[in-house]
Amino acid sequence: MKSIKKTTREDGEETRMRLIQCAGRLIADQGYDRTTSKEICRLAGVNLAAVNYHFGSREGLYKAVLDEVYHYVISPKEISDIYHMDAPPREKLMKLLDLYVKEALFSESWQVKVSIRELINPSAVFSTFAENYIGKKLTPVLDMLSAYLGLPAEDPRVSRTFLTALSPFLIFLLSGHRQMGLVMYGLSRRDKEQKMEEADMLKEFVFAGLDRLKEKWEK
Repeated sequence: MKSIKKTTREDGEETRMRLIQCAGRLIADQGYDRTTSKEICRLAGVNLAAVNYHFGSREGLYKAVLDEVYHYVISPKEISDIYHMDAPPREKLMKLLDLYVKEALFSESWQVKVSIRELINPSAVFSTFAENYIGKKLTPVLDMLSAYLGLPAEDPRVSRTFLTALSPFLIFLLSGHRQMGLVMYGLSRRDKEQKMEEADMLKEFVFAGLDRLKEKWEK
């Protein structure tokens, strides 16, 4: 009996994860508003009742998709590992920038594509989700930035600097979006060598700005 229950439980978890993956792929391609539970279940190979059974509603399923995005795109663990490194603030920030570069230039996952869609046109579900989760990632990031700038973490200049430093990554993320990519790069796709050059340029650009502000505030 125990083995049967275990198999049922494992099957249920497998179905749940398959629904999240299939929903994520469809939403990445066509958006949350245009993706139906019927399409998701067809792709996942399950009956329509599975969405309500595992998530309570289509909105509940999308919250689970966003939770996957939250843990995949620059995960809390990756940030925590850098935060707790025994290293100077600049080295920590450089490793953090490497994570942003990886997502902005090299990742083509559905998780990143969903995050891009939410940047372009935030859904009501995302707005509620962001209030509860995004701050958990930002706190250690702002602490690392404040240590480099020599400012208290609660200083409003720290959060403003973070937004400024993040803006070029947002531009490159958006350039990966199909329509924006056509505007910025024409019909051709960027190759790996070009992306590596862009990665170095991004990091150099960000640190030049940080160092200029740091120098200004130290006077």
